Parts: sequence; structure tokens; C-alpha cells
Amino acid sequence: MENKYEWKLTEIYKTEADYEADKEKVNEKLSQIAQYKGKLKESSENIYNCYKIYEEIAQLIEKIYAYGMLVYHKDLSNPEGIKLFKDAESLDAKIDETTSFIVPELTDIDTDVLEDYLKENIKLQRYKRLIEEIIEKKKHILSKDVEDALSRFSDVFNGVENAYEILTNAEIKFPSIKGENGEEIELSEATYSKLLSNKDREIRKQASTLLVSEYGKYINTITELYLNRVNEYTKMAKLRNYNSSLEKAVDEDDATVEVYNKLISTVDENLNINHEYTKLKKQILNLPEIHMYDMYVNPFLVEEKYTDIEEAESIILKALAPLGTEYIGKLKDAFESNWMDVYKAPNKRSGGYSMSIFGVHPYILLNYEGTNNDVSTVAHEFGHAMHSYYACESQNVLDSNYTILLAEIASTVNEILLAQYRIDHAETKEEKISLLYDRIETVRATLITQSMFAEFEKEVHSNVESGNILNSTKLGEIYLELNKKYYGKDLIIDDYNKYNWARIPHFYSCFYVYKYATGISSAIEIATRILNKEEGFVEKYINMLKLGGSKKSLDILRTVDIDLEDSKTYENALKFYEKDIKKLKELI
Repeated sequence: MENKYEWKLTEIYKTEADYEADKEKVNEKLSQIAQYKGKLKESSENIYNCYKIYEEIAQLIEKIYAYGMLVYHKDLSNPEGIKLFKDAESLDAKIDETTSFIVPELTDIDTDVLEDYLKENIKLQRYKRLIEEIIEKKKHILSKDVEDALSRFSDVFNGVENAYEILTNAEIKFPSIKGENGEEIELSEATYSKLLSNKDREIRKQASTLLVSEYGKYINTITELYLNRVNEYTKMAKLRNYNSSLEKAVDEDDATVEVYNKLISTVDENLNINHEYTKLKKQILNLPEIHMYDMYVNPFLVEEKYTDIEEAESIILKALAPLGTEYIGKLKDAFESNWMDVYKAPNKRSGGYSMSIFGVHPYILLNYEGTNNDVSTVAHEFGHAMHSYYACESQNVLDSNYTILLAEIASTVNEILLAQYRIDHAETKEEKISLLYDRIETVRATLITQSMFAEFEKEVHSNVESGNILNSTKLGEIYLELNKKYYGKDLIIDDYNKYNWARIPHFYSCFYVYKYATGISSAIEIATRILNKEEGFVEKYINMLKLGGSKKSLDILRTVDIDLEDSKTYENALKFYEKDIKKLKELI
């Protein structure tokens, strides 16, 4: 690989000695911060000095951890990289352990006293968001002894999810099917999505029937694991004085129960749009009846040409031009400054991600192969990177990190702008139809399907909290009924689909999936207003990115006139979906 396609990790640390020096600084500062244990109640100055050291530690560990991870991910077989990453993880754990006294001690201080501290000590305003968060969550923090006991059980609480991963990734052995050319294809979650997009219907049917049915053989075990996870989460919510497990989850997300409920109710009220799409897909595929395994094939797929990384950068710069000269200028600089490690290499980590490093710049890992999807991935990851860049430039290290509720918005805005540019500049009608179809499928999978998953979780947790007995049969019934509601009468839901819920690992991270739906809804709203050239909106959007995590997530979104507690954002996303479906009808 040419050097211009690889990271310059010397921008983090020029030498190993610099890296070791920062590790030593962290250990020195941990000794300093430990001196404030038991003394935070004494004065606002003690709180300020403690947080000041904590901020310095946070900035150092972000560099140390990122450096170790990036070296390791460049070559997973390199012993030096493995050691660097393990050392970084160990130091990170030491920081957590040493600083764990801060939140409990501040929680013990009377709210009035903390508020007076914030008023009297101007320097403490730098950490106002962190302190106000502690004040807000006081009623959910338990006594020191209970918190300590619970922390000792953290590995036990993770046991159910770990057991599920071992069962589904290592112990369930899926059968093989015959490919188009008679070759044996071993079924797995990794090959499943590709098989479902195969134009040979028999291959799709076999893959779906055999893989999902295999989960059915273990459904009682998986049910027991999942319901144990739900029970643990609901009991923990009650212990921490939440009204429900849902309230606990959204509070941790910096969202509200109203956000969750408004998403589901708005999607439910507009499911006729998805029903129409199911009906249209049945017509497009020219099938007497359409099954779930038919929903993932793109009948308009055109042969892709290879796009080298330079051409991809050029396309992305043109596509994102509506974001303004400042954004494009910095993006161009990032392309030219080795922010990304582009191509596959032996033992390099698979997939892609963006890693923010405060005081340096974001680093992006890719495994670029020149497909349309790869071009989209570059745009997506640079959405994350530019969000992090703006946040780190404008906030301190503690306020620069945005929440998961906000995390996928900027990346998805970039994807939507890129998709629109490609559709507008398609060279043939067939290419335009294929690109439009892909965008429709993205919205369906992210807004519609994830909302259905969110409704499934809500119903399961509500049943458990109400004391209703659930088993594998009942979970299958709930899941099948939701599929029928979301996809309409035109879709044939085969009985084995009742096991499909068992394939979703995100269900073990309770109430996680709704954020995909709120994220794409927000991104559609933002991208639409950018493309409509709404006066002053680009500036509003850039300022939103600059806020990082310095305010509550819902308040940050309100700076661009998005209210996730209101149905409008979701309605507009569904209208966007409906509009694309109508365009597709016209084109074909």
C-alpha cells in the first residue's frame, strides 16, 4: 500500500517514549486525584480541582487507548499491537476504579449545597453539565454499600448475553444449501443476508427456512436466556426507583419515554405506507404470493463498476457540497491528511469505524473494495469524523463526546446527501431505479423494522412487569402478530418466522434499537432541509455538531428545530419514504 492510504499514527505519538510518558502522567494524576477521596464535601474548590485532574486524565487516556487500539487493528496478529491494546485497556480500567468515588460522593452532597457551589465558584461552571446530571440522577443512585455490591455483580449480569453469543455463534451448527452452480454453501448469519438478496427464489427460501428453523431447535434455551435478561433489567429498574425498565433505558440514553412512545405510535398510524410497499414489491417481483424471504432481493440491481478511492472522494465532495464551503474544506483536508486507513491488508480488522481522538483528529478504519456500498461507507464514517472534529474543536474533552441518541445522525445525513446526488446524476434510468430502490430499502430496514423491534421489546417488558407468564410460544405469537401488522395482508408470514426474534442480539441490550429509527428520522429531516436550501439551516446544523455532548441530547436537536417528543419528525420521515415509493412506481 502507498503511504497516503494509511494512517499516520505518529500524529498521536511520535515515539514510543512519548506514549510511555503519557502513561506515566496518567498514573501520576491518578495518585493526585485519589487524594480527594472523601474530601469532595468539604468545598467547591475541591470538586473543581478533582474534576480538573479528571479532565486531564480523560484527554490522556483518549490518546493512549486510541493509539493502542489503532496499532492493534492494523495487524491483529502483531504481539506488540496486542500488548499495547491490553495495556491501554488495563489502564482504562484502573482509571475507572480510582475515580469511582466521584459520583457517589457528589450524590451524597445535598442538592442545595451543590447548586450553591455552582453559583459561587465560576470555575466550576466548566463541569456544570456533569454535576447537573448527578443531581438529576440522585434518586436513582443507591447507597455506597449497595452500589459497591452491584458493581461486584457486573460480570454476572453480563453472563446471559455472553451465553447467548456462545450458543448462537459457536454451538448452533447451521446446515448447508446448494448454490446457483450446485456448490455447497454453509449457512451462517454472515452469509444469510447475501443469500436473501439472491435472485434465485429457491435459494432464498431454503436459506430462510433452514437458518431460522435451526433457531427453533434451541428456542426454549434462547427464551430462557432472553427472559432472564428482561427480568434482570426490570428488577434493576425497580431497585433504582424507575417506573419501568423503559424509563430506565431512555434515561440512560438521554431521551424520554415520550420519545419512545411517540416513535412507535406515529409509525403505527402510518403503516399503510409500508403495506403499499409490500404490495408494490409483490407486483415488481411478479409473484402470486410474497413471503418474508422475498423482501430483501433487489430486482433492479445493476452491475457495479469499480470506484477507486480518489473517485469516491471526488463524488463525496460533490454530494456533500450543500453542507457549505467550511465543511467541504475541512473534509478535503481530512482526505489529504491520512485520516483513513483505506484498503484491506493481512490480519487487519474487518469492517469500518471512526475513532475520535481529542487534541489530534479522528481516525477512520476502512476495508475499501470500490463498491457503491463502500463509497457510502466512506461518506458515513466521515459523517462521524466531522461530527467529532467539530465537537472536539468547540468543547472540552468531557463535553465533546455525544450520546448514542445523536451518534448516527451526522453519518446518516451524509449517506442521504450522497444517495440523492447519485440518483440525480445516474447515467441510465436503470441505475436511477436501482439507487432509489436501495434508499427505500434502507429506510424500511432502519425506520420500519427497527420500530417493529422496539414495539416487540416494549410489549415483552410490559408483560414481565405486569407479572404475565411468557414462554417461547407467547414470544413467537407476539413477534408474528407484529410482522402481520407492520407488513400487511399481502405478505405471507410463514410459521417458522415466529423464531426470528431469537436471532436479534440487540434485544439483550434492552431498548437499544429504537435509536436507529429516531436517528434516521432526524437525519432525513436535516438532509431534506439542507437540500431544500432552507436559509441559515446549514449554519444551524454545523453549530449542532459543535455542541458535542455539552447539553441534553433532546435540547441539542431542538437547536435544529427537531423535537423527538413530537410526531412531526417521524411523520416527515414516513412522508419521505412514501414519496420515494411513489417515485419508484413512476419510474417503473
